[in-house]
Amino acid sequence: MKKKKFDTVTKISAILTALLIVFVGVFCTSPSKAADDPFIPVYTDEETEAVTETEEVRETYDTIGEDLTFDTEKETEKETGKPSETKPEDPDTDRPEVTKPHTTEQTVTEPPATEPPATEPPTTVKETEPPITGEFSEATFRQYTGRDLGPDETIYDRYENERFSVVITKVVRGNLNYFICDVRVNSVKDFHTAFAGNSITGRAYTSKTASKVGAIFAVNGDFCGFRPSGIIIREGNLYRNKGSSWDFCYLDKDGNLVTATHSIDAKKLVADGAWQSWSFGPTLVKDGRALTKDEFVTPGLSRTAREPRTAIGQVGKLHYIILVVDAVRVGGNTVSGTGMTFAELARTFADLGCKTAYNLDGGGSTTLYYKGKVINQPCVNGERNVSDIVYFK
Repeated sequence: MKKKKFDTVTKISAILTALLIVFVGVFCTSPSKAADDPFIPVYTDEETEAVTETEEVRETYDTIGEDLTFDTEKETEKETGKPSETKPEDPDTDRPEVTKPHTTEQTVTEPPATEPPATEPPTTVKETEPPITGEFSEATFRQYTGRDLGPDETIYDRYENERFSVVITKVVRGNLNYFICDVRVNSVKDFHTAFAGNSITGRAYTSKTASKVGAIFAVNGDFCGFRPSGIIIREGNLYRNKGSSWDFCYLDKDGNLVTATHSIDAKKLVADGAWQSWSFGPTLVKDGRALTKDEFVTPGLSRTAREPRTAIGQVGKLHYIILVVDAVRVGGNTVSGTGMTFAELARTFADLGCKTAYNLDGGGSTTLYYKGKVINQPCVNGERNVSDIVYFK
C-alpha cells in the first residue's frame, strides 16, 4: 500500500517538474507581446488631398482654356510644398515610366521634362548689351539700318544676339507718335509667331504670350482666332486652309514677304517651305510702290480712318521693318492728328525703303512689347486680349 502511494506521488512530482521546465523555457525565450503584434502603418489623407486638389485645378484650367504647360513651376510647388527646381517639370514627375521630353507645344497630359524646354527665358539669352543712346551715333545707326535718322526721329534702344538684332526709334511729330523697329534675323527660322495658350482660338495679352515664349521683342499678330476663315501657316505648319476675301501674306523659305490672294494653294506653300502667314491686310507696299486708297483690299474696314496700326515690311534679305503707330481715342473716336490712315502707313514704309509691306491687326490690339514691358500706348484701357503674336528672342 505504501509503495503504491509512493509511486503516485512520484508521478505527480514528475509531471509538475516537467510543467515547470516548459513554463520557464517559454517565459525566457518568447518575444514580447509588442513584437508579436503585426505592424500596421498609419497613413494620412494629405497625399490624397494634394492629388485631388491638383486634378481640380487642372480641370479648372481646361475649362477656361488656359495652358498649364507654362505653369508647371507653380503646380510643382503646390504638390510638394517645396520650391521647384531650375528645370520646369510636369506635375506627373512621380511616374517613372515617363521619359518623353517636354516641349512648349505639349498639353497638360504629356510627360515631364527631361531636358530644358526649347524656349529659354530671356535671362539665358546670350546678348550684346547696347551702348547708351549717346554712344549710338548717327553713323552707327546708318551702318545698322542702311538709312539716316529722320528729322523727328530719336533712338529708343537697340539689342542684338546671335539670332536677331533690333534698332528701335521713335518718331514724334505733333500729336503723331510711332515706333520704327528695324529687325534683322540670322535665319528665317528666327522669325517666330505664337498662339495665345497654344491654341488658334486662344486669347491673351500680347505681353503675356510674349513672356511665356521668352520673347525679347514682340508685337500683336493678325488676330487669326477672331475669324473662321483665312489661311494660317505658323512655324511651317498649316493650321487652317480656308480662303478669305482679305489680303494674304506669307513668309517664304528664304524669308521673303510675299502678298497674294487666298486663291493660292496653301498645301503647296507649306510643301515649298513657307514659314509664316497672315490673313488680314491690306497690302500696303508692292514692288517698292506704296499702294493708294482705291487699291487697298479692306473688307469691312474704313480706308481713310486714322487708327493705331501694327504692320510689317521688308527692306532686304532677312531685314524687316515693323511699324507700331499709337493713337488717342476719346468716346470711340480717334483724336485728330493721331494714328495713321492706310495711305499714310504705306507711304511711310515706302519712304523707309521697303519693297513689300503688309498691315496686321490694329486699333486696340496694337501692342509693342520689348524687354519685359509694353513700350507703346495702347488706345484701350491696358492691353486687348489677342490670339497671336509675332516675336523674336
